[in-house]
Amino acid sequence: MRTLTLILIMGLFNSLFGTKANGQTNELIELTSNQDEEEGWQDLIFTVTNKELQTDGYWNITCKATHKGSIVGFRIFILEGIEAGIVNDDFDNTKFIWDAFRIEGIGEESDRLVNIMSQLYGQQTVTKFTDEQLTYVAFPLNRNKANLEDGIFKFKLFFDDNNERELYSEFYLNPNLPNGTLELNEKDEEYRTNIIKHLSK
Repeated sequence: MRTLTLILIMGLFNSLFGTKANGQTNELIELTSNQDEEEGWQDLIFTVTNKELQTDGYWNITCKATHKGSIVGFRIFILEGIEAGIVNDDFDNTKFIWDAFRIEGIGEESDRLVNIMSQLYGQQTVTKFTDEQLTYVAFPLNRNKANLEDGIFKFKLFFDDNNERELYSEFYLNPNLPNGTLELNEKDEEYRTNIIKHLSK
């Protein structure tokens, strides 16, 4: 009886505070809550709702947020243990890494995400997230090796780095697994059009 009572109490606690057995949270952050209105950037923040370190060395991370009552999200794969890109207070240009980040959609929540992003970016409204798994070149803006469970890490991502598809774009991506969040921040407004184009179909 005491065991059953304890289980019921823990179930009530989890439902009230949104915790899962693995310590992750069900409570979703507001997509635009990380923005500084004075700066004017359309920076986005997501809750990490699921994470798994796969046998191939990539983290499989599902990210979701809310915006005006809708849930949005996507899935990202991040290579664990990316070496530091800032060495002796200088950028080490040999630390660019290919295929370290991959992004893919998760259905309707990703469709809503790219739709909302197109509006926030002031672009032609789109309604469908790409079916393609997108691959990025990354530069680590860190002074330490990126063991992702150790803290927040920052990366600059490049899509279509040789502009072969005429979709060259840059943005910042900052995973913070201990805090259960992931930031997708703008590098420059000039990349907004190509970001929306490569994320949509």
